[in-house]
Amino acid sequence: MKEQSTKKLTFDYMWVIAALCFLMVAISLGFCSSGRNLYLTAITDALNIPRGAFSLTNTIRFATSTVVNLFFGKLVYKFGTKKLICGGFIALICFSLINTYATNLYVFYLGSICLGIGVSWTSTTMASAIVNKWVTKNKGAITGAILSANGIGGAIAVQIISPIIFQEGNPFGYRDSYRLVTVILLVTLALLMIFFRENPKGDTSKTVVGAKKRKARGEGWSGMDYETAIKKPYFYLALLCMFLTGMTLQGMGGISIPHMYDIGFDKAFVATLSSISSIMLTVTKFSTGVMYDRFGMRTSMNICFTCGVFSLVGLIFLTNTPLGHAIALSRSFITAVATPLETVMLPLFAMELFGNKDFNKFVGLFVSASYAGFAIGSPLGNLCYDILGDYQLSFVIFSVMMVCVIMTMQYVSLAARRDRRLIEEAEKSAVSSQLTV
Repeated sequence: MKEQSTKKLTFDYMWVIAALCFLMVAISLGFCSSGRNLYLTAITDALNIPRGAFSLTNTIRFATSTVVNLFFGKLVYKFGTKKLICGGFIALICFSLINTYATNLYVFYLGSICLGIGVSWTSTTMASAIVNKWVTKNKGAITGAILSANGIGGAIAVQIISPIIFQEGNPFGYRDSYRLVTVILLVTLALLMIFFRENPKGDTSKTVVGAKKRKARGEGWSGMDYETAIKKPYFYLALLCMFLTGMTLQGMGGISIPHMYDIGFDKAFVATLSSISSIMLTVTKFSTGVMYDRFGMRTSMNICFTCGVFSLVGLIFLTNTPLGHAIALSRSFITAVATPLETVMLPLFAMELFGNKDFNKFVGLFVSASYAGFAIGSPLGNLCYDILGDYQLSFVIFSVMMVCVIMTMQYVSLAARRDRRLIEEAEKSAVSSQLTV
């Protein structure tokens, strides 16, 4: 009698988790963050609120996210990812409800605090932590694919909420939009709570620590503990680079469109450029992750940083001429390659430089530093405009900053690689000693 071996078809629940993360990012960022500029005009006109004062809601949101992400590692360790996701969506629901009924500027500021908390626990940092826990290979590609949900969710959200916000004859249409967003958040929260699992099968840890020793790119490494890392000078240089990168990219993004209007670009042309950049960003977030898995961190970051410099320099020489239009069009593609530095590359930096051991703490700090830069970048660019009457000086400052970041990150990368090599050699020696005993 012949024995026949049958292979059981097994389904990896990791793909369900990845899909849920994609949904989480698409809804939290797409419906609560990406469309925020649509609400600005509607709310300020309906309630007769100065736009400058209302724009502080963005600063408050980023400042809140900066503080909250500082404690991300401790919170995940104490409560786990599922409870934090639940708390994040509750905060987003509070944000939506507060903005629905707010009639006072300070109440909108309160809503921005809820938005900052909610986004911190439902977007880049949380998705990165979950990927690091559930995914064992091609982490870069999967992280990029999940974070590309921001662009897709935003595109869908705009099509849904824009007609509701700008209802003819109803200046308070934005309130109906927020009510719909509240319902969408509630449904998404229910789906996540039903299908999301805290740990992979056989893993009972609360943290996102990975103890496996891996060599291939995109799979991480055992890592350095937080107490050791904070004694390394390059740890603080890395934080500074995250801060400056967030400042320059967010600053560039906040003033590039007004600059194009100022030099006489047609609004329809500018809108087309913005659409091209948004579509390309969805592609480049995924491709940056794939590039990291294939070629490693230094190649990926150097390409992104270089594109950031070219994008900023392009703004300096932008004019309302056929050549200027060509430069602006090329910038739409180049900027899309640079922008993953403030999203996809943050968890990849944390994983590559410091590994899996205290990944949550490192990614939380990196995202906090980036958000702190977000809060300063655009106001700094607008300050230059208020003083000098144009944005040229701010583009020069941001360009110099980005070049300095590129050079600093070369040192950070080399120093971290040296320490990683020492740690891995020590681990190998310890394993060899145990085997010979």
